[in-house]
Amino acid sequence: MDIKQLRYFTAVVAEGGFSGAAAKLHLSQPSLSKAVRTLEDQIGFQLLERTTKRVDLTESGRVFHERALQVLAEMDLFEKEVGEVKIAGSGEVRIGMIESVKNWIPGVLSWYRQEFPDMHVALKEVLTRPDIEHALRNYDVHACLTNEYIEEDDIVSQPLYEEKLVLVMSTAHRFAGLEDIRLAHIADEPFIITGKGFQTRANILQAFEAEGLVPNICSDADRFETILTLVEAGIGISIIPRNYIGGTVPETLAIKELDSASLNRTVYLASMKNRYRPPAIEMLLCRMKAGEPYLTD
Repeated sequence: MDIKQLRYFTAVVAEGGFSGAAAKLHLSQPSLSKAVRTLEDQIGFQLLERTTKRVDLTESGRVFHERALQVLAEMDLFEKEVGEVKIAGSGEVRIGMIESVKNWIPGVLSWYRQEFPDMHVALKEVLTRPDIEHALRNYDVHACLTNEYIEEDDIVSQPLYEEKLVLVMSTAHRFAGLEDIRLAHIADEPFIITGKGFQTRANILQAFEAEGLVPNICSDADRFETILTLVEAGIGISIIPRNYIGGTVPETLAIKELDSASLNRTVYLASMKNRYRPPAIEMLLCRMKAGEPYLTD
């Protein structure tokens, strides 16, 4: 029994028959049928019930098929890892990130560029939890900077730093000159919020709910850049991470801190627990976890 036989067998199951699987595998149907027969002979039991129209798994075949998929998935990851076994000198590190780290990540990468000048760094926006888990498990990225704590058997989350969500409004807004603003003051104001599935949205709604309030949502947007454009235009107000704005606040914006525990959160570094990473990549992740003060005040 070898990997090729397992791929042939699972393809037949996926396609529901030999003809479709043969076409997908670029094999003749007799050759594919013979390969699966050989596999059955080797393991000593029948895997498939064959009819004139399709094939179905036997009871033993279902158990074998489930395990075969696991083995093939592990093999695919192994092949990816083999392709990444490189020491510093050349190679690529891929980091998923949320928008609010844009003023934090340059400090880390400045150091990394000096230490590993031949390493290519690819930054990719990965925003929602399902996207983060998929990107990590599919080896699209080596790690993700996220505002969600992900606790899974195969994924580990390391806290990096704290960030605060703040109220943003146009300087022309009637509340822009107030010093003490509470959620109760803004509950009826037209509110722009991140889209469904984003942790920032959950944080904001939790903050309002904790005070028995419901925001007056007038617009949804997936990117903070879009939200700030709408805020500056006077469309509404919003709450976004303070770190996203950076040290220099645009003259068109007014920023106010709000007293709510739900608007303080942690940024994490999420990565696959048992994934091999070349030393040059591991060094970057260790630097991130060291807690260097890269944040802009």
